[in-house]
Amino acid sequence: MSYTQSDLFAQDTAERNTLSDTQRVALRSRLESMLVELEATATFPWTNPLDAVHLENRFQRDTEKLGEEGALLWARFDKEMDRLHASQAVPANADSKH
Repeated sequence: MSYTQSDLFAQDTAERNTLSDTQRVALRSRLESMLVELEATATFPWTNPLDAVHLENRFQRDTEKLGEEGALLWARFDKEMDRLHASQAVPANADSKH
């Protein structure tokens, strides 16, 4: 009797990354909720700027899974992040020349 093992690394990445309708709805809902929260935030809410970077990376990775729909969500997110970054206070001595 011959025994063959399937190649675990032979999976098509596109097939692995395909979302079911339920997964798409859940992901879209989560991203929309995050956008609503960001839009309601007046100023940069993170004390550690790396937290914003991590959120941005995750959001972008998740929007890529949604294709064109994700691109629209990413554009909204990017606009909100630009607004929040601009709301950060500039240190008083930032404009002074040494």
